[in-house]
Amino acid sequence: MQRAFYLLLLFFSGLAFSHADEASSPSLPAPQPSQPVQDIIILRTGEQFQAPHVVTYHLVELAQQRGRWLVPDFGVIDYGKGDFRELFLGGGPVYQYGKKVTYTQELFFAQDTGPAAHGARYLWPWPVFNFQFTPKLSSEVVAYLCIPVNHAAYMQYVLDRAKLEHAVNRRLTLGAGLGFVKNAGQPWQNRHFFTSTINTRQGAFEFWLQKIPGGDQFQLRYQLVHSER
Repeated sequence: MQRAFYLLLLFFSGLAFSHADEASSPSLPAPQPSQPVQDIIILRTGEQFQAPHVVTYHLVELAQQRGRWLVPDFGVIDYGKGDFRELFLGGGPVYQYGKKVTYTQELFFAQDTGPAAHGARYLWPWPVFNFQFTPKLSSEVVAYLCIPVNHAAYMQYVLDRAKLEHAVNRRLTLGAGLGFVKNAGQPWQNRHFFTSTINTRQGAFEFWLQKIPGGDQFQLRYQLVHSER
């Protein structure tokens, strides 16, 4: 019943928001020499389907794009508990290849905090690929490494998302994808998901239904891109 509820939520939210305000793209803005500074706000949260429906994570991220550079880019993520969180800071260039490919290459320094973190520190080389195959068919791939900086850290391989999306109209996009995590000495953890994105003047609202180890989770991902005039 819980999963059915979230499926219905995805469906009806898509119908409702598809009649909302004019869309603003959820992807990173294409770099232009004369482009003004653009502020990017990203908010995300997840909740487990299974009782007691605990929160799986929170993320807050703030960034600015200045011409062809995405800098600064900083944020914090926790995993629903008060004993562990990650602070990250970085930036990098944005490359545009014609009208169909955008490539962003950031580098983050991450500091884990809290009693369960043991002061671990990492470098995250963070590439983002956006492909626009047709006016309605697009894809996004984000895969990165967690490279340990001190003895408390360990190697980790992460595919944050590899998704394929179809734009139903200017406001509603539907898609599916895959993510995975590989910690040192542990097997791969695959995470399939379905997604529905609603684009409005107030930002992009993306709803995920995702398979995770031990169950499923619902995610809400929000992004707003604001140009400074």
